[in-house]
Amino acid sequence: MNILLTSVGRRGYIVDYFKETFVEERKVYTANSELTYTMKLADGYLITPLIYEDNYIDVIINFCKEKDISIIISLFDIDLYILAKNEERFSENGIQLILAPEKSIEICNDKWLTYQFLMEVKVNTPKTYISLDSVINAIEIGEIEYPVILKPRWGMASMGIYIADNEEELRVLYNKSYKDIFNSYLKFESTLTRDKPIIIQQYLKGNEFGLDVINDLSNKFVTCLAKQKVRMRAGETDLGLTVANTEFLSVSKVLSEKIKHKGILSVDAFVVNDVVYVTEMNCRISGHYPISHAVGFNYPELLRSWLNESDLDSKYLSFEENVYVCKELSIKRL
Repeated sequence: MNILLTSVGRRGYIVDYFKETFVEERKVYTANSELTYTMKLADGYLITPLIYEDNYIDVIINFCKEKDISIIISLFDIDLYILAKNEERFSENGIQLILAPEKSIEICNDKWLTYQFLMEVKVNTPKTYISLDSVINAIEIGEIEYPVILKPRWGMASMGIYIADNEEELRVLYNKSYKDIFNSYLKFESTLTRDKPIIIQQYLKGNEFGLDVINDLSNKFVTCLAKQKVRMRAGETDLGLTVANTEFLSVSKVLSEKIKHKGILSVDAFVVNDVVYVTEMNCRISGHYPISHAVGFNYPELLRSWLNESDLDSKYLSFEENVYVCKELSIKRL
């Protein structure tokens, strides 16, 4: 039975990883709402309707039947939520979704719900506010101080993120972020919370890390991979440093147990004065996963062993530490 990677965008390296692992065993197909070079790297591809169109799920299910696809993995947050809402329909058609439960995806996609969740499970996270009035009041009473960081509540790829150093900047940048949101694809989710589409957070000054929290297909914790984000571009890690996971294990286990995802939970965290603060979570393969893969960790190989119910080679559960890994751009003809 074959594999479908949905909402692949430009992440050709993910397609390569899966094809290298499943060569001559399972075909790897891709899906996206517009044609990209990445799609042509697969064994076949599907140009889908937009995620919110009424026939989106029907088109995917029909393609899966046609191509003998039994596994779907999505690479896009919004897509994850729509797929999860229809998990029963996929299951009825013999198709397994490798993702988190619908409620967990909702928590991860909505940064205000993320903050409330992290507070509830007692994981350190920066102080966060849902309105201008609330953060300005918090600053006036000394609960928080400038600078603060503004983020779209349903944001991704660093779109609409700004840092404000005073109240004047805060008000101007709030309006700027609002316009960014409703002039982009973020408007679809943000209409659900149009009156409160932005969060304002305490600005953390420390080293930033990306964590791959790995669960098996029974939602059980397997391991955690940690990378320092040395340099960022468009919300993804351009240069990363692999590090030991020791100080992140306890937090990762809590998130694993509470989110109950299958496969990868991507976590963004800061370490400030030896304290780990979680800022964001995504129930998917992230922009910093290739750093793990480049130095020995192999998620597709883990997935292969789980699907085949075969013994797991421990060499795929870790990576070489203290290694710098960078991405580079390449030019391809579509």
